[in-house]
Amino acid sequence: MKLKFNTSEPGFWVSGVTHAALLGLAMVGLSSFHKFPEAEEGIPVEIFTENQVSQITKGEKTAKDVQPTPKPRADRVADKTELRDPGEEKRDTPAPPKRPEEMKVADKEEPVASQPPLPTPPPKPAEVKAQEDEKKLIEKAEAEAIEEAKAAAAKAKAEAEAQAKAKAEADAKAKAKAEADAKAKADAEAKKLADAKAKADAEAKVRKDAEVAKKLDLADIKQLLQNKEKNQSTGASANEIQKTPSLGTQTGSAAKLNPSQRDSLIGILTEQIRKCYTVPVSASIGNPTLPYLEIRLNPDGSLSADPAVLRAGPSSTDRAIADAALRAVRRCAPYRLPAQFAPFYADWKTLNVEFDLS
Repeated sequence: MKLKFNTSEPGFWVSGVTHAALLGLAMVGLSSFHKFPEAEEGIPVEIFTENQVSQITKGEKTAKDVQPTPKPRADRVADKTELRDPGEEKRDTPAPPKRPEEMKVADKEEPVASQPPLPTPPPKPAEVKAQEDEKKLIEKAEAEAIEEAKAAAAKAKAEAEAQAKAKAEADAKAKAKAEADAKAKADAEAKKLADAKAKADAEAKVRKDAEVAKKLDLADIKQLLQNKEKNQSTGASANEIQKTPSLGTQTGSAAKLNPSQRDSLIGILTEQIRKCYTVPVSASIGNPTLPYLEIRLNPDGSLSADPAVLRAGPSSTDRAIADAALRAVRRCAPYRLPAQFAPFYADWKTLNVEFDLS
């Protein structure tokens, strides 16, 4: 428990002042402490008991030496008295006791033969029957306990096997699902990569065709048109030259697209139609037949006629893909076409193209 001090309470200041005063008094008392006096050398004193004082021999002032064991002073020798041995008086001594005769050792007692045990009385018939009934009950209880233990063991074994089987099936299903999910994910990634590659290839092809088209010599195109005009003007004569344009005839000739230019133009149209195309749900099933369309265009890229299906597969999926392609062609018009293809309009005003819009 943590104590909290409150400086606003009077007890705090009273306690502080008291402790400070006690500390100051202790310091003053210790500073005025006097040293103890130095120890003085003691004088040896010998103490005599009363018995020792009574045995002190009086000395003489005229004696020269001090005897270590002084004897009392005597002026003459005392008479000596002869002391004799008093001896012993004769006494009547009793006769010593006679030695007792040897005592005979008593014969060992022979061991008493143990008596045979008393015969157990035969049990009564009622007791015999009760014992048999009790024995049968015990045997029956033991048999039932054994059967119950066996049944419990069999049940536990069956439950363990069922649990193991269920776990194995669940693990197999989980593994199969994981494999299927992984395969579907891998297929989706592969399809995504394939689509991205196809799109990149198509864009690269379009860019390449555009670069090739840009590299065409405009001077050659102009020279070709001039030669064509000269050839047409030499075919007929009149009083004056008529240069007013008119509709062409079946026998007339016009500039045609080379294979590279045609592929480039079709790639440009396909790329624009792809943005307006919605893939039918059934298109992912099976291997549908690609539609073959007829597209009629004006010089500005708009549709001069409604697009038509020239060829389609017999299945409902094929027809759904063809209808989706027609809707995409209508929705994306007018098309943005490079000006370099304008001189070849007579060759691309009607295009029969097989579109792969998957």
